[in-house]
Amino acid sequence: MSNENKIVGGICLAFFIVIAYLFWMGPSLDQSTQIKNPDLLVKDNSHMTGKKGAKVTMVEFGDYQCPACATVNPDIKKIVETYKDNPDFNFVFRNFPLSQHKNAIPAAEAAESAGAQGKYFEMGTQLYENQREWSELDDAMPMFKKYAIAIGLEMVQFDSDMTQHKFASVIQADAVDGNGLFVDHTPTVYLNGLEIRDLNFPVIKAKIDELLAK
Repeated sequence: MSNENKIVGGICLAFFIVIAYLFWMGPSLDQSTQIKNPDLLVKDNSHMTGKKGAKVTMVEFGDYQCPACATVNPDIKKIVETYKDNPDFNFVFRNFPLSQHKNAIPAAEAAESAGAQGKYFEMGTQLYENQREWSELDDAMPMFKKYAIAIGLEMVQFDSDMTQHKFASVIQADAVDGNGLFVDHTPTVYLNGLEIRDLNFPVIKAKIDELLAK
């Protein structure tokens, strides 16, 4: 066999080895087709609209400074509103602030501080709807205070929680769970443990209705 034929044969063999490896590893490479560990998806103290262990659970790992998260938030809010009275549905938000967003952690702290007063999702709405107003500020705290006042928070407590970074460990714990799930972008959304990529309202609603009917 000539050297040229040996080279071609070697290339072909290497090609088939790679294809066989990818075929064998396929299920583990496609993270979206694997049901995720429920212990990493939802904690007892996670912010949720329903009850842990609901028949249908939708979990979002999000970043309040993420433009994509703000874009899909109206559809997610519409989902929450649609099923708010259904005891079989639960929406859960987990913090996953991205390192490139300088105000992502302070925004998450603002949401957590509001959550301590029972208004977590109200603050989340303020943060997403006004994202362009605060996202690139060197000091976003005045804006966060404005939103806190708008939703009726007790400001002495809010200021104290923010100044002391009281909920930094909670945010970090969320991020650790996200890393354990191999979350690498926001928003990452799971429906009963499976990642869903199409986050338009009609698509999500159809999937939820299908699961509720089972």
